[in-house]
Amino acid sequence: MFALRKAIFVVLALAGNSAAFTNPGNAKVLSNLSKPSELAAFGRKAKVAKVIEPEIDESVTMFDPIAEPVGDVAVLALRLATCALLVHHGFDKIQNVDGFSANVVAKFFGFLPGPPSFWTLSAAATQIAGAGLLTVGILARPVAFSMMCTMLVAVIFHLLNTGAEGFPLAVVPQHSYNYELAAMYVGVLAYFAAAGAGAYSVDEIVLGGELKLYESGFKKVFGGEEE
Repeated sequence: MFALRKAIFVVLALAGNSAAFTNPGNAKVLSNLSKPSELAAFGRKAKVAKVIEPEIDESVTMFDPIAEPVGDVAVLALRLATCALLVHHGFDKIQNVDGFSANVVAKFFGFLPGPPSFWTLSAAATQIAGAGLLTVGILARPVAFSMMCTMLVAVIFHLLNTGAEGFPLAVVPQHSYNYELAAMYVGVLAYFAAAGAGAYSVDEIVLGGELKLYESGFKKVFGGEEE
């Protein structure tokens, strides 16, 4: 009898544990635990969102705001100094047309067509008018190119007249090569022929940009303007 009671007690105990394990309330708790909370869902959304950082141009330095205007002023000073030092060569040719025509043009460039005086006056006009136009910065590239060609002819003249004079290491009695100044003019004018007159010029301030002016003229001549 005692053994039967013990067996019934064990069965009832097991049944109670099983009912507790399968209780719908407990299942709801487990179900709630298995669902992500709103906080967890917000956390996942925060992880998905990407923070967009502004792009930084590494080529820009803290000195650029100062270096650019200083460079523009330096280009202006170089342009003004070059033209101021070059213009008198043109006046010299006008005052001595016959001597320059005979001793330079006819002697070293006799193959050129026309009278030597034409080439003397052409060189003088290039140096005088070119210096004036480049000073204020009007049509700087073609003007500088024409002046550069004139000074390149001067370099050729000196090389034909006195040779290379031991360039580049020789020490000459006159302390500089005869073609040295003309060669330096060629270098400076070549810069302006390639880069233009710079920011402080009529080309840039008044005409809105030298290259844009040429582009506009090209489109008008060849009918390439956009409608």
